[in-house]
Amino acid sequence: MSLDSVESRAVRGESDERSEGGDALMAALGAIGDELNAGAPLGRCFEHAMQLLHARLRAMRSALLLSDPRRGSLEVEASYGISPGALRPRYGVGVAGRVAESGRPIVVPAVRQEPMALEEWAEPSAWPDEELSLIAVPISVDARCLGALSVYFDRSESTPFARKLRVLQGLAAAIARGLRTAQAPSAATDRDPKEHTVFEYANMIGTSAAMRRVYEEIGQVAPTTATALILGESGTGKELVALAIHANSERAGGPFVKINAAALPETLFESELFGHERGAFTGAFARKKGRLDQAQGGSVFLDEVGDLPLSTQVKLLRVLQFREFERLGGTETLKADVRLIAATNKNMAAAVTAGIFREDLYYRLNVFTITLPPLRDRLSDVSALAEYFVGKYAREHRRNIRRLGSGALDLLCNYAWPGNVRELENAIERSVVACEGLVIEDRHLPEALRSSGPVKASTRATLTQAVEELERRMIQDALRDSAGNLARAARALGITERILRYKADKYGLAPARPASRRKPGAGPLGS
Repeated sequence: MSLDSVESRAVRGESDERSEGGDALMAALGAIGDELNAGAPLGRCFEHAMQLLHARLRAMRSALLLSDPRRGSLEVEASYGISPGALRPRYGVGVAGRVAESGRPIVVPAVRQEPMALEEWAEPSAWPDEELSLIAVPISVDARCLGALSVYFDRSESTPFARKLRVLQGLAAAIARGLRTAQAPSAATDRDPKEHTVFEYANMIGTSAAMRRVYEEIGQVAPTTATALILGESGTGKELVALAIHANSERAGGPFVKINAAALPETLFESELFGHERGAFTGAFARKKGRLDQAQGGSVFLDEVGDLPLSTQVKLLRVLQFREFERLGGTETLKADVRLIAATNKNMAAAVTAGIFREDLYYRLNVFTITLPPLRDRLSDVSALAEYFVGKYAREHRRNIRRLGSGALDLLCNYAWPGNVRELENAIERSVVACEGLVIEDRHLPEALRSSGPVKASTRATLTQAVEELERRMIQDALRDSAGNLARAARALGITERILRYKADKYGLAPARPASRRKPGAGPLGS
């Protein structure tokens, strides 16, 4: 039966009962899949499908998003009632992005009341004016999700969501059948899954101004060979930033090796980092490669670098200066073809002043600094983070949980989160385990969270705080660009050297004093 004849029967539906009309609709959608499989243009077939859904279920807008095999991103392949430029699809962000990432459908009863549903639009001016609901389903071929189909319905249309979902899943299956033999999507399915780590920072979630600044800084440093220092409170996601830097660098094909400076005693840490020769110490029965050896051609993520003992700092400085090291108990000098990415939750400038961290090593590490905001300073991202963790732990613990209730979401968005994203993740996992229904309610959240009051102060910075932050960043950039030369930095900023010295001291950014002014063995450079 031709597509046109089936379509005309389904759209006409003169005296059909609802079930019969549904059968005709599904038959028409199946015929669209057959047309695709026979080589018909995807755009034309998609438009036919949307005309059917508009006539029978009052589908108002829709978009088909497929992965781009060259960029590892989502692209608008076809749309109906939506300008392609109005959408900004990204893996893990928005409804379609999460469906494409998880392979699970999402139903949004009221689009304008759900921030997650608005995240994939390029800007607020593009948001739909109508009162719409949204259903997004995955497009899967051979058990691999290639994208998502998003369809916006008139909210006043009374067909149950369950039936709409079944219809869209049938359409998605029809599209998938057609795509299976198409050249571009098959290339995508044949990709090595590791190639999908061309991030677009999909492993991080957040669209707040603070996180957009972080994404911009990652994009600046990742393609270079510069050493990066990631600062931020515990639980803010410093390791994810390090991984994003590595995955978007020229070393992405090499190993990403992690080591925590605070997790091991000094002797064991040096053995882990540099390796050791047989007999180097009691229990060293054979030669062991260190993390630097294991990371050749890739990156080393040195977490909690502020906890390094001074003796190890000297050896790490040599690695950064000369790109070489020796194993414990060995005499052979080895080359270190690695990029170092360090992270800490400590105030490094204060540690230098206190003499517990070498000043020369600090400046070697502090080539490019990324400061992660605490979660309390980006509460607008809590909803998206919480939804992501609900999906993650619902799958892990095999719970059929669809969403967070409004009461639970209000509590989450009005909590100060002293433990940052890690605390939020733990709270959501606990809630998933405690919830036996489809929706997580406030009673499922941890007691500490339920008994806490709302965030007392607004997280929006005052004018004074904003000016001071801008001033601090400008001074930090000027000192970095001038290699710590106060006179050159002051000229670049258009202020006097005396004022620059005062402000640098105020923000803990004061550069090193000339070595001739130091007493032998004094200060952090004394060994």
